[in-house]
Amino acid sequence: MLLKELLKAKGIKQKWLASRLGVSEVTVSNWCSGKSMPNKSHLQKLSELLEVPVKTIVNV
Repeated sequence: MLLKELLKAKGIKQKWLASRLGVSEVTVSNWCSGKSMPNKSHLQKLSELLEVPVKTIVNV
């Protein structure tokens, strides 16, 4: 599942996520659009915040 879809399903705004992760909104936007991928530590934090396994975020 794409990060964008996960955020929508959970009702989470990109701005909120960016602030929780300490990254810019542009960074989160790039992750959501597939222009870039979060690094390992951000993937772990995303997994915790979204309450899904890391593999769900990276489409393994």
